[in-house]
Amino acid sequence: MSAFHLLLFNLLLGLLPALILGASWAAGIADDRQHRLMFLLVYGLWALTLSMWNWMRSAHVAWIVLWAGVGVVALGAVAALRRKPTEN
Repeated sequence: MSAFHLLLFNLLLGLLPALILGASWAAGIADDRQHRLMFLLVYGLWALTLSMWNWMRSAHVAWIVLWAGVGVVALGAVAALRRKPTEN
C-alpha cells in the first residue's frame, strides 16, 4: 500500500465516526450526556482498531501511536465521565 493511500485511508476512517455523529445531530437526535458518552466509547474502540490495523500493515509507527493514543484518551474520558455523578 502506498504512503498516499495509507494517509487517505487513515484520514477517512479516522473522521468517519465524527461524520456519523454530525449526521445523527442533523437527523434530530438529542445531544445529551448518554449520546456523547456512547460516541466517545465508539470512537475510542474505533481508534484502537485503526491502530491495530496499522500495526498489522506495518505502517509508520506514528499512525500506530496516534490512533492508540486517541483511543486510550477517549476510553479514559468515558471512564472518568461515568464516575462523575449526573447533574439534574
